[in-house]
Amino acid sequence: MKKRTLKHVLDGFRSSVAQPSAKTEHVPIVETLRPEHFQVAKTVRHGFPYQPTALAFDPIQKILAVGTKHGSIRLIGRPGVDAHMRHESEAAVLFLVFLVNEGALISATADSSVHIWNLRQKRPEIVHSLKFQRERVTSVCLALQSKWLYVGSERGNVHIVNVETFTLSGYIINWNKAIDL
Repeated sequence: MKKRTLKHVLDGFRSSVAQPSAKTEHVPIVETLRPEHFQVAKTVRHGFPYQPTALAFDPIQKILAVGTKHGSIRLIGRPGVDAHMRHESEAAVLFLVFLVNEGALISATADSSVHIWNLRQKRPEIVHSLKFQRERVTSVCLALQSKWLYVGSERGNVHIVNVETFTLSGYIINWNKAIDL
């Protein structure tokens, strides 16, 4: 039995591969791929959202909504129910409230805006928005099966919003008038 060294094995490989002859011309490869031909996109989201600031749960449809510091909302539900939504302003989501079993979600953001999302579509989107100019939104309350949303401000006033039309009602509970009573 012959003893082979590593050198002999490598020499055997080299001899089996055809060596390029000096007469062959090297053709330059023209690359036609450019940066504009590629697009970076997320393909998978997993785990709990980063820096959560608000939670809401719809007990009938069994959907959990998680708002984040960067203005995004993630809907998590039964297997196959996982959606990601983002506010254009990217302001932190302060409050989330479901319209129970109606396929709608109300979100209040740090830029004093209140939005209503339509969740019945394949891609959830904002249907209506309200922007408070002079007051910052500090709390949101929606009674069960009510059509009135109560929006509290940092000045102590309570604004009332009709959920069906998503318009401000003319009635405002002012903090100084509530104390007098």
